[in-house]
Amino acid sequence: MPKADLYKISIKDGKVLLRIPQQLVGAELANMDDIQAELHLMGVDYVPEQLQEIYERTSGDFDFLTDFETTGFTLQVELSKDEAKGYLNIIPPKEEEEALTLERIISVLKEKNIQQGFNNKIIEKIIAEKIYYEPALVASGKESVQGIHGFPELLFLPEKLRPPLGTRANLREVTVLQKVEEGQELVRLETATMGKDGYTITGKLISSTPVKQYRIRPGRNTRYNPEGTHIIAEKSGVVCINEDSISVEKVKVVEKVDASTGHVRFDGIVSIRGNVSDRCSIEAVRIDIGGSVGKARLRSIGEIRVAQGLKGAVVQCGSTLHANNMTDTQATVGEHALITESIVNSKIYCGSTLQVTSKQGYVSGGVLQAGNLIRLPNVGVPRKDEPIDEDEDEDPENELPQTIIEVGITLKNRKLFNELEKKAQESLHSLQDDLDKITVIIDELEDIGWDETKIGTLTELESKANKYVSSAISDLRKREAQDGINELNKTINGGAVFITGKITAGTAINVRRSRYNVLTRTTDKAYSFAENGVQATPCKELLQRYQEYFLKSTV
Repeated sequence: MPKADLYKISIKDGKVLLRIPQQLVGAELANMDDIQAELHLMGVDYVPEQLQEIYERTSGDFDFLTDFETTGFTLQVELSKDEAKGYLNIIPPKEEEEALTLERIISVLKEKNIQQGFNNKIIEKIIAEKIYYEPALVASGKESVQGIHGFPELLFLPEKLRPPLGTRANLREVTVLQKVEEGQELVRLETATMGKDGYTITGKLISSTPVKQYRIRPGRNTRYNPEGTHIIAEKSGVVCINEDSISVEKVKVVEKVDASTGHVRFDGIVSIRGNVSDRCSIEAVRIDIGGSVGKARLRSIGEIRVAQGLKGAVVQCGSTLHANNMTDTQATVGEHALITESIVNSKIYCGSTLQVTSKQGYVSGGVLQAGNLIRLPNVGVPRKDEPIDEDEDEDPENELPQTIIEVGITLKNRKLFNELEKKAQESLHSLQDDLDKITVIIDELEDIGWDETKIGTLTELESKANKYVSSAISDLRKREAQDGINELNKTINGGAVFITGKITAGTAINVRRSRYNVLTRTTDKAYSFAENGVQATPCKELLQRYQEYFLKSTV
């Protein structure tokens, strides 16, 4: 709050008057030190007891403090706390000997560290009209203008299901498998609007918040419109989202997968209404299973969704895995795994996050690894008839099977990242070599005319070039996804494990390859990395900080 709102000093007819408004309960009070400093600046000689009496009385009226005589102008300058505005209060002398000038006022303002934003017209008006005893705004900074992040309008969804305009929707949380027609607009892209920096009157920069473009690309059977503002379906089919690309795929619907159907391999989406039996395998762009999965193999470059459980399965999932429960299962998941009820004696590796979403859910045995974050309700099979006694010592060896939980980017992942970058560069170099050869052949054809041998060579080179382009784009996109995981890992200092319920003794927790052994049964702990290794703290504060990075369940 400006000082002028807390107190006011006025000089009239050679008298110094002080006004202190009546103070409301809880309101900011005038500071005695500020009043005394200002009186000292003005060169006022006063009786301290008289000042104290006026200060305590707070009548709200101008009270006489002392007589005052001067021959020069007193210029009082006040800056707002954010240094965005500067105020000037002029107290004239009783007898003016030297006229006030614009140059003198600017000089005084600069002495108070006001370097820019002067309003010369206001200052000249104050001088011309002799506006005294009233603080006036004479310098202003420039406020920063905040930019607007880019966002998508998901036109393929029914209007009532679309995220509100302006929302940066997480594509992995969007309900897909929507039927679309050839030529239909799927997504409208709103480009980010850049902000503008501002400055204070003291010369400090006020930076605008950096904005981000929204990244969603055309995938298979989709394209940009000529203006680059919309993504359009090139064929009729069903929408499928894989990482940051949107494609339109064919759908193959199967009642069940067993010995009668054999292995299923389909270049599109496989939707299975029933169960998947032992010794079967499914490969597709995306896999949706309405029942359960036995000792089968599932492989998808995109999402895998299992309405019931996985028991003894081997899963390779390029994007996100959703399932109700997992037992004796091995799963490699590119980004996120969301399990509703339980994970028992399974080995799971996720590129980014792993969650068991039910409050009564649990994990028991096996190895759970995630690049960044793990959130679990309980570790160990629930025993409803035995309440937890946190003071009771337990022998970790009696708590079998042991559960190993680990977060942090593995050496294997870092190696994969480097290999993807190397492969993409090799594809681009090979593409350039072929383009050079194509250019030479085209030049020769222009000189010598039609040559079937050279035309055949040109066709082969064109086919190879297309493959190199596809390979490079694929590897670069995988590298970008891994790059995002690496950046998040830096943000959260190597990862964190959240266990909101019971944790059995014998559980081993690794963060950034530092080990923490749970020696006694406990509850509600977050495990993260500190200077001395892994530390255990209550979940609440750390979980609030990292909540946004967990994927929301859409099952």
